[in-house]
Amino acid sequence: MPTEADQSTGVAVAAAEAAPAVTEAKADTETTSSATETVAAGAVPPVVDASTAAEGSTPGRMPKPVIVAAAVAGVVLVALPMAFGGLLGDDNPGEGSKDAGYAQDLPPGGGFVPGLAAPPTDNSGGLPGSQPGAQPGQALPGQPVDGVPAGQAGAPAEAGTPAVPGVPAGGGGPGPVRQPQNQPQGPPAPPAAAKTMSYEGTAGKGCGGGTGFTGVGAYSDGKAGWVNHGNGGCGTSFASVPMSGDANKDDPGAYGLWTFNTGPVTTGTCTVTVFIPNGDLTAVGGSPSVYRVYDRFAVEKGTPVGTFQVDQIANRGRWVNVGTFRINGAKLAVQLLNRGRDWSGSKKTYAHHAAAAVKAKCQA
Repeated sequence: MPTEADQSTGVAVAAAEAAPAVTEAKADTETTSSATETVAAGAVPPVVDASTAAEGSTPGRMPKPVIVAAAVAGVVLVALPMAFGGLLGDDNPGEGSKDAGYAQDLPPGGGFVPGLAAPPTDNSGGLPGSQPGAQPGQALPGQPVDGVPAGQAGAPAEAGTPAVPGVPAGGGGPGPVRQPQNQPQGPPAPPAAAKTMSYEGTAGKGCGGGTGFTGVGAYSDGKAGWVNHGNGGCGTSFASVPMSGDANKDDPGAYGLWTFNTGPVTTGTCTVTVFIPNGDLTAVGGSPSVYRVYDRFAVEKGTPVGTFQVDQIANRGRWVNVGTFRINGAKLAVQLLNRGRDWSGSKKTYAHHAAAAVKAKCQA
C-alpha cells in the first residue's frame, strides 16, 4: 500500500501530466512578453534552451521563440551596415569607403581578384609594341618578320616610320626626311638612235681618197698589150686589159685591182657599182667580163666573198649595179680577171676588158 509520501508524489505527477496545455500557454505568454521587452530595449534576445523548448513544444510545429529570434537577427543585419556607413562616410559623394553592397567602378586592371578568375590572356609574348589578341605566328605591326631585319624588303615598317612623306619620325624635332619609294615615273625616254657609220668612195685611174687602182702584170705591146685611155682624170680615164685567149681560163699574173679603205666602216656591207665606158672591141670588148670581190687587199692569199660578171658590150656608157657584199677589217677589193677570147675563127680580134671607175657605198 502506498505510503503517504508516495501518494503525495503520485498526485503531484498526475497533476503535472494533466496540465501540459496550461504550461504551454503560460510559457508562450511569458516568452512573448519577455521577447517584446527585449526588442524594445535593443538587447540581444535570450537564448532558448533546446531541452526546454523540446518539452514545451508541440511536435511538428516550430517554436515561437525560434521565429522571433530569426526576425530579430534579420533586423540587426540590415541595421548594422547603415549605422556603420553613417559613422564612417563623408560629405563627398563617390569618394571614400562604400557601404556593403554598394556598386563601384572596376579598377584599371579589370577587377581581377587573385584566385577568383583567370587574368586576361595576352598572346603578344610580351614584345614591345605588341597588340593583344594576336594569334601565334602572326606578325604584328612593328614586329619584324622572322629571318628578315626590320627596315629591309619583306619586313613590316619599323615602329615610328612616318606614314606621310616629309614628316620626321616619332613626331619630335627635325630629323632626316625619308623620300617616298617607287613613285611612278614619266614615260621612258626613247632610245637614242644608233649612229649609222657609212662610207662612199670611187676607185680608178686618177682617183685617190683612200682608194687605188693597180694593173697587175701590165705591159705595153701596142694594141696587143695594156692600153691607157683618157687624160688621167678620175672617171674620164680607164685602162684596157688584154684577154687570156680562153673564155674559161685566167692568166693568174695579169688582172686589174680596185681597192677601198672603208673606214670608219670596219664591218658591214658594201654596194658595188661598175662603170662601163664607151669604146670599140679593142677598148671595151668583154662579153662577159668576170670579177671577184674580197675583204682584203692581198687577193692572191684570200678567198673571195662574192663574184659577178658584166656584159661590157651591152652596157657601154653606163653604171651597172652588181650587188652588195660583206666586208671585215675596213677593206674591200674588186678584181677583174683576164679570161676571154680575143680571136674569131682564124683571125685575131685583139679584144680587151675595160677597167674604168668602180664605186663602193658601205655602212656598218
